Amino acid sequence: MAPNTYNDTLQRSIALGLLALACSACTTTPPATTEAAGRQLERLDRGVVAIPAQGGNFVSWRALGGEDPSTAFNLYRDGKRLNDKPLAATNFMDAGAGPNAAYSVRPVRGNAESSESGKPAAAWPQSFLSISLRKPADGVTPDGVAYSYVVNDGSAADLDGDGRYELLVKWQPTNAKDNSQGGYTGSTYIDAYRLDGSFMWRIDLGRNIRAGAHYTTYLAYDFDGDGRAEVMMKTADGSVDGQGKIIGDAKADYRNERGVILAGPEFLTVFDGRSGAALASTDYLPARGGDGAAWGDSRGNRVDRFLGGV
Repeated sequence: MAPNTYNDTLQRSIALGLLALACSACTTTPPATTEAAGRQLERLDRGVVAIPAQGGNFVSWRALGGEDPSTAFNLYRDGKRLNDKPLAATNFMDAGAGPNAAYSVRPVRGNAESSESGKPAAAWPQSFLSISLRKPADGVTPDGVAYSYVVNDGSAADLDGDGRYELLVKWQPTNAKDNSQGGYTGSTYIDAYRLDGSFMWRIDLGRNIRAGAHYTTYLAYDFDGDGRAEVMMKTADGSVDGQGKIIGDAKADYRNERGVILAGPEFLTVFDGRSGAALASTDYLPARGGDGAAWGDSRGNRVDRFLGGV
């Protein structure tokens, strides 16, 4: 191993997070999110949730990041206040409440109750939220091996700026590989869904991004401070954004006889959270560099072991 391989590998593994923080591909606009103590905070609503429990409903909600710690709360069910004194906690057991109840929360600062906009939150019929997903079609690799799809990593971000989280779901093929393994894989897909189950968009990373935990890191954050989260990930020729637009050369195929990708350009692409459209792409740095041998081997093992964070 070359003397600097460890440091180079470490730098490459955290590069996605550093590039995300720099967000060189984003256009900066005046922050629309809340700021506190010099940190950008999401502009979220109360996130009121009520689930059935012990013959009633257990209700919980958010204390907002920029809120004074002394803030208390009044809880309303169907317009009627439930608590005698303002609540210091952000949860309440509403004993005997019916399944059709709807709840709203108002903050109390000092002795004054503040009004907050937003529809009352209806109680869930069960203690979890279930939404339907759109499973991608099965496929067959160039060497004749069939594969299907399973749900893999998930994330949450406010993609459309409505103050509520949306869900991001990675669909991974059943032939996904660790970097140490040879073999072709199917494409990886990233879907976005609203909490009501409505489908927003799908990104297809394409055949030139190998499927596996180390290849397909994605980040969701409001990188440009406009109040809506963007999504950022590594792409390549043939990746398709959430509007069906192809990135780079649609015909390119850089897979070698082992199904490993050691050639071709790599990009860092920022996608609009609301539409899934590619906003901008730039060269992915640090670059692979030849066949990747400088990172410790020429089989594509160490060169593509990525981590990412914001």
